Amino acid sequence: MNDAPLPDPGHERLTRLWHAHGPAGPMLPWELKTVYGDRWVRFHSLPESKRYAEDEAEYAVLLNRYNTVLDDLFSGGRTW
Repeated sequence: MNDAPLPDPGHERLTRLWHAHGPAGPMLPWELKTVYGDRWVRFHSLPESKRYAEDEAEYAVLLNRYNTVLDDLFSGGRTW
């Protein structure tokens, strides 16, 4: 018996949408700002625009902020 999860049809739809509207080749994260400058945005998640958490308290701030944004964006909807 195979216990592998079944493919998610939503994932297949997302993949088709990406190929239809996304870049022709693989996109590297640091290229997004240049290629999609008209749509690129950066969110600063720590106070004073600090980029990386250095301790558990800062990781807790990150988790809380990420969860707050995700709850607001995707409440009641299905996400992939």
